[in-house]
Amino acid sequence: MGYGANESSDPSTSAVPRPATAAADGAVPAHGAVPAHGAVPAHDAVPAKDKVPATAADKPPARSKQAERRRRRWAKLELPLLIVIAIAIAIVLKTFVVQPFYIPSQSMEQTLHGCPGCTGDRILVFKPVYQIRDPHPGDVVVFRAPHDWDELAGAPLSTNRVVRGVQMFGQLVGVVPPSEKDLVKRVIAIGGQTVRCCDSNGNVEISDNGPEGPWRSLNEPYVFENSSWSKPKAPGLRSADDTRSFGPVTVPEGRLWVMGDHRSDSADSRYHCGDTSGGKTCDPMNSTVGNDDVIGKAVVIAWPPSRWRTLGTPATFSALGVPGWAGSPAEPAAAAMLLTAGIGGWRRKRRRR
Repeated sequence: MGYGANESSDPSTSAVPRPATAAADGAVPAHGAVPAHGAVPAHDAVPAKDKVPATAADKPPARSKQAERRRRRWAKLELPLLIVIAIAIAIVLKTFVVQPFYIPSQSMEQTLHGCPGCTGDRILVFKPVYQIRDPHPGDVVVFRAPHDWDELAGAPLSTNRVVRGVQMFGQLVGVVPPSEKDLVKRVIAIGGQTVRCCDSNGNVEISDNGPEGPWRSLNEPYVFENSSWSKPKAPGLRSADDTRSFGPVTVPEGRLWVMGDHRSDSADSRYHCGDTSGGKTCDPMNSTVGNDDVIGKAVVIAWPPSRWRTLGTPATFSALGVPGWAGSPAEPAAAAMLLTAGIGGWRRKRRRR
């Protein structure tokens, strides 16, 4: 009996109720509750003073009004600036590299179309090639006509100031025919060579050693409607209907003998000979074109699309070993460099996008 009384009075064994606010072992305090002494707050619990609202943290800084006005101003200038740059590039290309030309006459038929009723060809003339070398026999060249050559060429400018300004701008970028007399012909002989017509078959002949020869005849399949000619009855004579014969003419150094492919309708070197003595005399200066007057080499028919093709040098000139012809790879190399530069610029533009 005494033992039982002592057991019930022992405070260590008596049941003591826990406070109602104490959290159970391992439980997370309810929202707003203060954890008991020694308890660890939940992992994502952040003191209220350090919390940043999510919307404020994610929101990008607002543009200043000044920056916004600057952006709008540049947006308005972008298109005009691109147009000015494009025009500047066109002018530079036309002046130094490639220039389009319109063919107004039929003197180069049918290599180049320019006859009445035909769609006038537009050709691209490559300029840098003659900074590397002189023109070669067989090249189709565009040149400024000598002052006394009266073949039809050029576009007269209007007397109206507005229209005249538009024409001059079109000429500057190469979409309007030039007002000066720019002609296109084929180079037949260069300075130092002697040229004449005709051999026993009516062909043009070339000599590298003066009028005494030896002579080499040109086979010219590109010629369209040649001038009239008949074989003379005796050497040294000229038939009454012969309008083809000329020379011999020794071309002065630095000058070119040029002829159209439409021989019966071309005011070319032969036409400007001033030959009045049966084909034996010809003024070598008035009938030729200076190398410095050559604008460039015609390389491509660019318009109309149905006639797109390149304008190479006929085999007759290479086969005869005409001096200087072997240098012709200069223009393909230059064209390749231009093409490479253009492709490189296009690719860089694509990458920037």
